[in-house]
Amino acid sequence: FRFCRRLAARHEAALNTSEWNCVEYVMIWLVAVGILAAGLAAWTVVSARRAEREYPPSGEFIEVEGTRLHYVRRGSGPPVVALHGSDGSLLDFADTVLETLRREFEVVAFDRPGHGYSEGPQRAVATPEVQMRLLRDTICKLGLVRPLLVGHSWSGLLVMMYALEYPEEVAGVTLLAPWVAPPDTLPSPLLYAPRIPLLGELSLWTVHRLVKGAIIGYYLRQAFLPDAAPTAYARQAKAFWLRWPRQVKVFARENTADRPALRAYSPRYCRISVPVQILAGDTDRIVSTSEHAEWLHRLLPDSELVLLPNTGHQLLHTRAESVCAAVRRCAERARLRGLLSEGSVTRADESDCFARIQRARELVFRFGWNATSYQILNPAMEHWFAAEGDAVVGYVRRGQYWGAAGAPVCAEDRLPEVVTEFEAAAAGANEKVCYFGAASRLRAVLQNLPTHSELVIGAQPIWNPQQWPALLKKHSSLRAQITRARNKGVQVEEWGPEQSAGRAALQACLAEWLATRPFPTLRFLTEPVDLGEMRDRRLFVAVGGETVLGFLIATPVPDRNGWLVEQIVRGRAAPNGMAELLVGASMEALAADGAEYVTLGLAPLSERADMETEPATSWLRLILTLVRAHGRRFYNFDGLDAFKTKFRPDSWEPLYAISNEKRFSFAALYAIGAAFSEGPPAVAMLRAFRDAARQEFTWLRERRSTEPTKPQGSP
Repeated sequence: FRFCRRLAARHEAALNTSEWNCVEYVMIWLVAVGILAAGLAAWTVVSARRAEREYPPSGEFIEVEGTRLHYVRRGSGPPVVALHGSDGSLLDFADTVLETLRREFEVVAFDRPGHGYSEGPQRAVATPEVQMRLLRDTICKLGLVRPLLVGHSWSGLLVMMYALEYPEEVAGVTLLAPWVAPPDTLPSPLLYAPRIPLLGELSLWTVHRLVKGAIIGYYLRQAFLPDAAPTAYARQAKAFWLRWPRQVKVFARENTADRPALRAYSPRYCRISVPVQILAGDTDRIVSTSEHAEWLHRLLPDSELVLLPNTGHQLLHTRAESVCAAVRRCAERARLRGLLSEGSVTRADESDCFARIQRARELVFRFGWNATSYQILNPAMEHWFAAEGDAVVGYVRRGQYWGAAGAPVCAEDRLPEVVTEFEAAAAGANEKVCYFGAASRLRAVLQNLPTHSELVIGAQPIWNPQQWPALLKKHSSLRAQITRARNKGVQVEEWGPEQSAGRAALQACLAEWLATRPFPTLRFLTEPVDLGEMRDRRLFVAVGGETVLGFLIATPVPDRNGWLVEQIVRGRAAPNGMAELLVGASMEALAADGAEYVTLGLAPLSERADMETEPATSWLRLILTLVRAHGRRFYNFDGLDAFKTKFRPDSWEPLYAISNEKRFSFAALYAIGAAFSEGPPAVAMLRAFRDAARQEFTWLRERRSTEPTKPQGSP
């Protein structure tokens, strides 16, 4: 402050004598703005801490895909999952209808990702698709058997998407003042402000403290009209909504990312087969009742709509009895159709979800031949079972395709019949099938059929771990790398499931590894393994003293008596040679247990395998040529291929994408991209282009900084 006073005095003297320096004048204002910004940021921190003291977490926490979610769970009976609107929290239910509903139902209310006390998605944008996946995984972990979904406002879209994607896992849907139709207007430009590099983040810590308080007050009045907003709720809402800037970012992201989801899912609403109960107010000033609730009711003749007279948007607070009646009515309709579980929420090991996973797991351990066979047990996968019960396919739905992980898991001689049955099931839903990561067995069945087309997507390296000592003896460079890590004091230990579950050191190492990756994490068959789900996998941990430096996860390939090295994670402090040491230690341990097959998984676009076929269409050949030439700007495929090659594999096995159409289409390629990306592939591509441009700039700057300077007078 003394410094500021001196600057102010200097400024005043300069003005009085008309002798002032422009630079000094600008500096005075920059210092003043800096002090104001620092004060506002400090105010944000103090206010957040005060809000957390006044309104501490009222429920429990669960971790899904590395994201910590907050929820409350009350009562017993048929399960109900309650989801609040945008910029809300589970207190919207807990403070209004929870105590009434818990007398008849087991109610689980969530803070959606990024809201309340729930974290935002790890290394992902909180799009409706991402939130739906996290919600589904959480429901499965909590053991909720076919719950009723209740969504207020923005969550109306979320529960409708869930009912479309997982119809067998929902008993009914209750919508409260829902946001479900594609709007004609564009999102407010202010919602894009938090994305501006540096400036957007700075504004979240400063300006929004001054502006958003007034905005919240205005929207609270609009949401409650014609009723008045309760004073206690208004105070609590402001405390939570202004608590941390990250909630503002999530709010902004989800209210811009919802437009593509609304356009994609609204034409499919008519396919929803479960009971839909709609409750709305006739004077709602936040979400137009005629454009959303009434529009949806006209679209779904089997739905029931109740319009409350002289009622606004905040039904939970102003018409709590009507909300409870709507949930009861939805439960009654679901019960009449035999969809609603009458028992209380069961433990996870008794749920239908767990039973489905167990059934698939048994088939994987009987017939799992593809390297990806065990990965069909990942939480995001749906499962189709053959009529005879001796085959399973893990798949995801994207666009008009069922994207199968690898190939059907079944006996080899049953493969043609199972493929026919699975594709008939997809055709019954008016959709096609694309097998991603298919190997030689499935290709042998389908390659000569005119109804199918294939695309070589890369190759995976293969080893017999029994030959590892001989291989190591022949290659001195590999031995040198392993020795270098050992000389740095690195040791490899195998940890069991009990050791790995909940180990903060492993999670911290994984977070460090993800933070070093310049582009978003891919999903489907490549997403990070949940460290709490390790019962069949093997975990090898590189430690230096008490520090976890990295780890390797191996996944069983039962029918080949082998293992897939699914993940190698490297922390910041890991020395050179640690990855080689992890691979070598795992090879030795697996060989000691009699394993005869190990693969490091797919190297995309690798040309090390014998590429027998080229795409039939010129546009697809062009795309692959461009990706091979410039793919390193997005994901370092060449680096991954070189890393796997350094271990001197015994052979390379080509892998394919096989579609049940005469020519491999752009739609199939787009569906594959959707399976791996967060949200729509087009958005992911634009984000990748943006990040690639940044990376190009970084590389150019590094090259220029390392170029030798020419001496003066040189040509």
